[in-house]
Amino acid sequence: MASKSIDYLRSLVRELAKLPDEIERVEFKCNQDDPERIAKYISGLSNAAALDENPHGYLVWGIDNNTHEIVGTKFQYRKARKGNEELEAWLARMITPRINFRFYEIPMEVDDAGNQKQVVLLEIPCAETEPTKYGSTGYIRVGSNLKPLVEYKVKEAELWKRFDTMPYELRLARTNATDDEVIESLNFSKYYELLELPIPRSRENILQNFFDEKFIRRNDIGNWNITNLGVLMIGKNLKQFEGLLKRSVRVIQYKGNDRYHGIQEREFVGGYAYSHEEIVQYIMAIIPQEEILDGTIRRKVYRFPELPIRELLANIMIHQALDQKGTNPMVEIFDNRVEFSNAGAPLVAIDRIVDTVPVSRNENMAGFMHKCGICEERGSGYDKIILSTGQNELLAPRIENQNNQFTKVILFAKVPFEMSTKEDRIRTCYMQACLAYVKFESIGNADIRKVFSLDSNNTYRVSRIIKDTIEAGLIKPVDPQTAPRYMKYIPYWA
Repeated sequence: MASKSIDYLRSLVRELAKLPDEIERVEFKCNQDDPERIAKYISGLSNAAALDENPHGYLVWGIDNNTHEIVGTKFQYRKARKGNEELEAWLARMITPRINFRFYEIPMEVDDAGNQKQVVLLEIPCAETEPTKYGSTGYIRVGSNLKPLVEYKVKEAELWKRFDTMPYELRLARTNATDDEVIESLNFSKYYELLELPIPRSRENILQNFFDEKFIRRNDIGNWNITNLGVLMIGKNLKQFEGLLKRSVRVIQYKGNDRYHGIQEREFVGGYAYSHEEIVQYIMAIIPQEEILDGTIRRKVYRFPELPIRELLANIMIHQALDQKGTNPMVEIFDNRVEFSNAGAPLVAIDRIVDTVPVSRNENMAGFMHKCGICEERGSGYDKIILSTGQNELLAPRIENQNNQFTKVILFAKVPFEMSTKEDRIRTCYMQACLAYVKFESIGNADIRKVFSLDSNNTYRVSRIIKDTIEAGLIKPVDPQTAPRYMKYIPYWA
């Protein structure tokens, strides 16, 4: 992030000086230059900021501890040393995990003698995934006192709870944005369009709506911090935010069934809530299609139905591991399949994907996307996908957990029965049994024949599929005593 302006820093110092007493994430000093003491304060203020659910703590030289008057300081962090090592380098080495603390030298008011007061501000990021430590010891502020964290078990437990409950969505994509910069960064017109609401006449009402949605938060000088949630949902350009560079959706189309020849690639940098529809329409425009004669009317038939594409696209947006380094959410289009991939392992067991209780990796994103009518919070997405692929006589999608790091779902085009594999047939039979069971039904030979577009002369082929699926331990008869031609089946877990 770019360095903060001198005007912002002066405003921040003045606002901190107005505090009636030192709060636990802010400490005032005049000329304290003991490196070890400074290191302990970095730990304590970082942890205190996390407890306060605030992005930063501050150590300020040049403000009187009792009166909060801006008096200036003689402390010069650039000249300070610990042994033969520069102070800033030593602190960076001694603080774990590494955090991006920053020193600022701020010229303030000129006093009556014509001397300009100098303030030094140390901006300290809040702890995010574990307590910030100096060496092997974490510290915490208790009132105005600095104490080892281990001595305060309740605060330590509360701190760890904060790490568990502060989702990546609500961390900050940008700090200290003005009202105008918020409006420039977030697409307010798309926000109201998605919610089918009129655009308010006042900017204040727009900002209040964004605040209520957790898209923005007030900072220490009255400006705004923009959350990852705000950018990911309605940001105009994810590429403008360093922490979200790999979160834009990429769509790549290939010639044939391999990755040797790419035809075209497009990256969608807008917020997911409004770019979802644009991406769906783009995919439907480029996937293979053919015209068929339906009576006297010609109509287009797509190789892949729209509903699974719509649902799987929403899944890679909502269920990605936002804090995991790696590739963008990606859609890859081949002649015979479409692959959807995202960072993060599947959230539930793959064989229970249809009937599972809904689990969301990013609940705030899922909530807003549901509010916009893009996805279902109740977990019916895969039910719809299996229903649609079955109705279109397609194999059930294949779901892969790749090294517990990525999830890939493969949507297949229709293939002749003879070209499907044993694994394809078993997976499809099992998923249809799961779908039937959640509707309080069961499957039989005729149901599976319909999915594979086989007539009654191919009953024996479907019987083979059902037998293979039973031997794989995935389905079982409802009543083993029923005559074979009337036998019905349910999932193994039913």
